[in-house]
Amino acid sequence: MLIIGAGIVGQATGLGFAEHGHEVAFYDIDGKKLEALREKGFEAASKIGKTVLGSEVFFVCVPTPTVNGEMDFRYIQDAVVKVGSVLRENGEFAVVVVRSTVLPTTTRSRVVPLLERCSGLRVGEGFGVCMNPEFLRGRHALEDFQNPSRIVIGESDKRSGDMLEKLYSAFRTPIIRTDLDSAEMIKYAANCFLAAKISYFNEIYSICQRLGLDSEAICKAVSLDSRIGNYGIHGGRPFAGMCLPKDVEALTNFARKKGMNPSLLEAILKVNDEVRSKSQN
Repeated sequence: MLIIGAGIVGQATGLGFAEHGHEVAFYDIDGKKLEALREKGFEAASKIGKTVLGSEVFFVCVPTPTVNGEMDFRYIQDAVVKVGSVLRENGEFAVVVVRSTVLPTTTRSRVVPLLERCSGLRVGEGFGVCMNPEFLRGRHALEDFQNPSRIVIGESDKRSGDMLEKLYSAFRTPIIRTDLDSAEMIKYAANCFLAAKISYFNEIYSICQRLGLDSEAICKAVSLDSRIGNYGIHGGRPFAGMCLPKDVEALTNFARKKGMNPSLLEAILKVNDEVRSKSQN
């Protein structure tokens, strides 16, 4: 398999599969990452060459930052064009797996047509496509990959889904098979819920401060409810990092463009902005 993008997600995916006995190669433009991977014994290159011909699975693990409220598709597009050119020469049915976080309909309406155009092949015939969202924490990415709470496989066709599920056969966890759009939405729904939980407990924190109550004791007691848990209950801390802020913003603007009124998502962002401002003062 070829991992395209050797960042946190790409390395966790590649190293994790390698530990299960799969042959893994990496592609990236960052020379330092490539050298570190070579030192670990992996094939790692800055060009997708003929050495990957015959690969059955291509994992696209490139960044999808949110820029001016919109998901930036440039890195996905660059990766897909490169994969499409390989598929043209591959001669074997291969599956392109999108691991990057992309908004609903992106894989179906943008990735698939681009692959078809660049490869000259038809999806479901010459190649397959899956959407396989990741649920990894940045600091514990490899551990999370090896111990997933669930594996989500969105598939363009059953053959592609079967090939990807076979790769995960050693993992003892629920595997959810669905369509491409639903798999994309599962990732956003999860991240936005986590962001909502953090903003909710920040509201509780503010109320407790105003009343002179011990918010830590209160939130700890609430977290003992098995339906709630202790993630994100510590008030005064905005959600941050590479995923939650960009994904909530991207889904909010995506919903607005579809003519919806995502008032709860807007409130989540508003509360987070207020908490961030207070924490910086």
